[in-house]
Amino acid sequence: MSNVWHNRTLALAGILQALHSVQQIARHGNAPTDAIATSLASVFKMNPKTAEDVYGNIEGLSMGLRLLGQQLDRKRYRTDPELLRYLINIMYLEQRLRKRPKILAQIAEQIKHIEQQMEDFSPTHPDVIARLADTYVNTISTLTPRIQIRGEETHLKQPENIERVRALLLAGIRSAVLWRQMGGNRLHLLFHSRQLLYETHMLLKRLPEAGAA
Repeated sequence: MSNVWHNRTLALAGILQALHSVQQIARHGNAPTDAIATSLASVFKMNPKTAEDVYGNIEGLSMGLRLLGQQLDRKRYRTDPELLRYLINIMYLEQRLRKRPKILAQIAEQIKHIEQQMEDFSPTHPDVIARLADTYVNTISTLTPRIQIRGEETHLKQPENIERVRALLLAGIRSAVLWRQMGGNRLHLLFHSRQLLYETHMLLKRLPEAGAA
């Protein structure tokens, strides 16, 4: 993977897309299906050849790339403190997870098992989501501090929404793993935001609608 900043940008967009879907479900009870599908499918890409392979293609990350552009371009947009708090929490959990090889192995084993049993199901099938949510509860949820999701109590109490949130948090961790594998760290968010924003713009130009952040 020759362009590490390109790959780091994809990974950050992947984290933000999963977390934004969590926000939308918590606040409104739903999120765009395509964005959720890309995030959940990334969980099963454990041995990708490239960073883009984790997400299928950059079109699937269009939401995450736009969000990343907005969070990095502080001259044009207001940052979302809640989204950034979730981002930092996910990165911290991934850091703790790296020190727990048994839990990492358990996650890999459970994901492989889900993939084998449900290979004919889409990533957004309720049974797949339920199994991914269980994986999150049995592994990452045992680490502290746990991520506290804010939103409307009506939405957050619905079992299907609880499962979708947990499955998407697992997807966020998967992208955080990719970010770390590409050499990313939290200091890059502070001191290399221009480089990340440039890569974000370059990726957005490749989208069919040629959108800009």
